[in-house]
Amino acid sequence: MSVDKSKANIVVKTCGVRTVDAAIAATEAGADIIGVIFAASGRQLELDRAQEIAKAIRQTRTSDDTVLSASAIHQEIDPTASASEYFQACTSRILNSTRPLLAGVFQNQSLDHILHIARMVPLDLVQLHGMEPVDMAEKIPVPVIKVFHVDDQFSLENSDLFTTFQHSIVLLDTKVAGTDQQGGKGVSFDWTLARKLADLGVPFLMAGGLTPENVAKAVEVGGAWGVDVSSGIETNKVKDVAKIRAFINNAKGV
Repeated sequence: MSVDKSKANIVVKTCGVRTVDAAIAATEAGADIIGVIFAASGRQLELDRAQEIAKAIRQTRTSDDTVLSASAIHQEIDPTASASEYFQACTSRILNSTRPLLAGVFQNQSLDHILHIARMVPLDLVQLHGMEPVDMAEKIPVPVIKVFHVDDQFSLENSDLFTTFQHSIVLLDTKVAGTDQQGGKGVSFDWTLARKLADLGVPFLMAGGLTPENVAKAVEVGGAWGVDVSSGIETNKVKDVAKIRAFINNAKGV
C-alpha cells in the first residue's frame, strides 16, 4: 500500500541555500527543510555563513527548539518494524518538530568533519549524498537523510535503501554519469521508479531536475512523500524568490 499523503502535506526541501535572505524567503513560502551544502560544490557554504542561516531560521520558529536525536527517535520504534513502518515512523516524528529544519549536505567526507559541522552550526539533519555506507548514519547523532542514486541500472532490491535503524529518511536522486560530484545538476530520472517505492509504503524525498513547472507532475507520478530542489529555483545560479514560492506552491498544490 502506498503512503497516505495528501498533496497539501508534501514535504519540500529547498537545497543549496547560501544566504539568510534566501533561507527566510523559503521559510516564509512554506519550506519544511532548508539545505545548506558543505560538500565540494559551487554552492558550498562556509561555517560562519551557515551559522548565520541557522540563527535566522531558529528565530522564525514559533516554539522552543528541541534537538532532534536519531537514537531517541529509533528507540520509540518497534525493533521488528518493517521498512515501511520504520520509515513512516521516522518521518512522522521528524516532521512533528518545529519547522523549518536545517539540513547539512555532505558527500564522501570524513565522519569527524561531519560531526564537527553538525555540532558547530548546529544542524537538525545530516544528508549523506555520496557513496557513504548506510551504517555511517549510526554514528551521527541527528537524523540522517541518505541518498540513493538512480539510473537505468538502479534496483530497489539490490540497494541498502530498506536498511532500518540507520538512516531515517530516504532520498532518491539522479545518478549523473561522468562526475563524482552528484546532486544539483538539474537532471531527472524516471519517476515511475520512484512510484515502485511509494507503492511499497516507504516515504521518501525525490530530487533531480525538479522545477516549478514539473514538480506537481513529479509528485503525481512518483508518489513522493517530499521533494528536494536546488537548481530548479535558481536564476543564473542564484536562488530566485519568485521561483522558490512557485515551486513550494505547486508542490503543495496551494
